Amino acid sequence: MRGNLFFNVPLDFLLTHEELIAQFPVNAEIFVDGEHLDSVTPELVARVRGLFEKRGLRRRVHGPISEMVLGAFDRRIREVTLERFSEAIEFAEGIDAESVTLHSGYDTLNKGKVEERYIQNLIPSLRALAARAARNGKRLMLENTFEPSPDLFVKVFSALGAGNVGMCFDVAHRNVFGKAPLEEWLRRCASFIQEVHITDNNGIWDDHLAPGRGKIDFKNFFSLLRENAVRPVFTFEPHDVTHFIETIKYVELHPDYFRA
Repeated sequence: MRGNLFFNVPLDFLLTHEELIAQFPVNAEIFVDGEHLDSVTPELVARVRGLFEKRGLRRRVHGPISEMVLGAFDRRIREVTLERFSEAIEFAEGIDAESVTLHSGYDTLNKGKVEERYIQNLIPSLRALAARAARNGKRLMLENTFEPSPDLFVKVFSALGAGNVGMCFDVAHRNVFGKAPLEEWLRRCASFIQEVHITDNNGIWDDHLAPGRGKIDFKNFFSLLRENAVRPVFTFEPHDVTHFIETIKYVELHPDYFRA
């Protein structure tokens, strides 16, 4: 498997299926939620780090998602969000991961008419986390989820001023929740996309299917990446072993898509 390819795996699944690392030695983006972070011990950190180090595999971390709101209007909610993401950064340091992926927490249902206010809270929150991550050379990746257009990301990255923060572009999230055309997303975000999340869906829900099992036009997607000179790392997010195997087969069938 190529060095620029990663597979997302929840921490609890990883620890109960260690044999899969031996069978399928792939780089990993390890997902940690609040319950995972509450269970972290020095012994667990050493165990996870050892799983990958002895096989020469790279690792990244995906921070918590549920209830994480970087631009929350309530100061105490922002404080909890920053605390949890700081814990994810600390875990990343412990396992010597390269980066931590974060969601902005923005959604149009609750914040659609007050996006500017949300962004004004999000930027200092992200700036504080970037400074925390920079202490030990870690990077942050801000991922799109419910954002309808690239506007939020363009505004954030224009004002942020943190060299260790990039964007994680999730093509499946854009297919379900995005309103702006894919071409616009990639054109406007090309300069800061450093990671791409890849799964497939049918445009109705974020199903996490293997590429080719849904309706995303991946041939067009990878062509647009090349046109916009985007050279990211790719992280696949299958939610079961079947889609994991199908994803590996997809990579083998389309090696040109994933050339570094």
